[in-house]
Amino acid sequence: MNWYSGLYLGKMAREKKEKLIQKLESGKTPVNTYLVTLATGEANQLEIIPAWNLRFAHERERLTLIVGLGCGRDETFELVRRITEEVYQETHGACLREYFEQTQPGQKG
Repeated sequence: MNWYSGLYLGKMAREKKEKLIQKLESGKTPVNTYLVTLATGEANQLEIIPAWNLRFAHERERLTLIVGLGCGRDETFELVRRITEEVYQETHGACLREYFEQTQPGQKG
């Protein structure tokens, strides 16, 4: 899995970050956990993927850079809002994909 170096975390996810990442890395799918990733298609910038989707090999294979981790839908939607707001404040634009590709070591951009 390719984790963003400055991984964004929801409040509940922050409290159990190491445990969640360990489970995800080992192929387990923690309940009520969502990943925020760069979108696979060019039309969108971010995707929210329920962790349980990762039990399917094709879902794991299509994972791009994971930029956020949240526990619960509400926390994850709030996390996407916060990510967008912070990138906008930093760049005065909303090109999230470009921002993450340029700020992640080893990413193209």
